[in-house]
Amino acid sequence: MGQKDISLVRYFEDEDRYADLINGFIFGGERVVSGADIQELDSRITGFLSKIKDGFKIQKYRDSVRKVVLGLGFAIIGLENQDRVHHAMPIRIMLEDAAGYDKQMRRIQKHHRNRKDLHGDEFLGGFSIRDKVYPVITICIYYGDKPYDGAKELYQILEYETLPDKLKVFLNNYKIHVLEIRSFHDIDRFKTDLREVFGFIQRSGDPAEEQKFTFENKERFQKMDEDAFDVITTVTGSKELELMKNEYRDERGKINMCEAILGMIEAGRVEGLSEGETRGKIKGEAKIVAIIRKKYNKKKNLQIISDELELDYSYVKEVVDLIHEHPDWTDLQIGETLIMRDNF
Repeated sequence: MGQKDISLVRYFEDEDRYADLINGFIFGGERVVSGADIQELDSRITGFLSKIKDGFKIQKYRDSVRKVVLGLGFAIIGLENQDRVHHAMPIRIMLEDAAGYDKQMRRIQKHHRNRKDLHGDEFLGGFSIRDKVYPVITICIYYGDKPYDGAKELYQILEYETLPDKLKVFLNNYKIHVLEIRSFHDIDRFKTDLREVFGFIQRSGDPAEEQKFTFENKERFQKMDEDAFDVITTVTGSKELELMKNEYRDERGKINMCEAILGMIEAGRVEGLSEGETRGKIKGEAKIVAIIRKKYNKKKNLQIISDELELDYSYVKEVVDLIHEHPDWTDLQIGETLIMRDNF
């Protein structure tokens, strides 16, 4: 298990986050389950799924799995973390879900053997007509850089098109459920720090957008749990941000990510510049922004502004776009954003 997977497994050990993920992804943000409804389960998957004739028992571990209380019923909901597309994922998840059902069935069979309460056909199967197993669901959390283009159901990797139509109706499909973090835009469905973690990951690779999102949500980012911070740094691969963790940890163990990002900028870790050079460039950029803003407010079109200031048209447009997108930003903030973009 890689460092990314480890950080995500630890992150979802928190019952409130597990419930929040289920509510946000499955129930559209409706608060159906709470942390109190999340019950611990053994993440080992054991079953006779290969080398059956030798009775060889295979065993692997799910990334996370919990028993979830849903009203008067239960469901087993597991998580699989993926940073790369797995083109056979429907088969993998189908086997894991089947092992989950097998595990429940074997537990029921053992219960009946101990009680010696079955007879006839029920005795042979070790399973009575009244016995039930809990539904097993797996959510595949995909946090890779590129869009998930792998199969999301068994039919997509099944060679069946040339088969007779009458046979096709006997084929069973198996669909999987993939949460693509980078394209899941309705992050407001999440009420825990899942919102901030997913939101930052979505913007990774664009320093200006990372900084903007962080400071727009500074109340949450100023007191971030360490395991949430670890997910952000490992998934985005931000070694610089990871190095700032201890420096901006408070006495309660919370990380001030806003200060960490500012620390990166001021230390020149992001831009590769000294503090003086960084501030000087930002101030110089802000003066240009102020001039463009003044001319634009006088209703001059972008081409005229470009010609008068002898600036590239695309640069003038970028400045004006930022003015429109962030009407409350100062010239200094826009200048800093432009510098960050240039240096990445």
